[in-house]
Amino acid sequence: MADSSWDNGGQGLPAKTGLPTWGKVLLGCGVVSLLVLGTCVGGIAYLGHRVKKDPDGFKNKVLGFALEKVRPEWDDFQTVVDQLRSPERSRALYAANPDLAKTWPTEAAFLEATSTWRKELPPRTELSTNLMEHQGLQINRVMGGKVSIGWSPRSGRAVYVTFDRPRKAGDKGPRKVVELEVR
Repeated sequence: MADSSWDNGGQGLPAKTGLPTWGKVLLGCGVVSLLVLGTCVGGIAYLGHRVKKDPDGFKNKVLGFALEKVRPEWDDFQTVVDQLRSPERSRALYAANPDLAKTWPTEAAFLEATSTWRKELPPRTELSTNLMEHQGLQINRVMGGKVSIGWSPRSGRAVYVTFDRPRKAGDKGPRKVVELEVR
């Protein structure tokens, strides 16, 4: 006898066709990985070609970029060195930067130390690629924190200054000097 119900008990259900969801995700990840890999290889090949084609030009371009990033720090460094050149400006430097009291407990001790350095301080120098490459310029930035700049020229004393923070675009005022060392 025939059953009048439309329910066939799950028999004869059509099978799903195409990729399952995990297969589609895996395929998408593979395509993205190939695109990223191709972009990286292409970028490295492009840079390699530019370096081979004109190595000095590429080096100068990179150093020029670095010069512009370092210039505000260098200008502040030069300002501190200039302040050390006279007793009045040294006194103002000590008064404006209380952290210097860690090394020199009194203003008199600081002024006495600066008087011994004064004649041997390096001359005011413009920032250049030669200075960065061959003349002992050191810059150390701690992410979001202190910035240390040191310069040990061929003649004269080496000066190392640590500022409390990096110079940001639009900053006009002086930064606090946290540490000062003259060797």
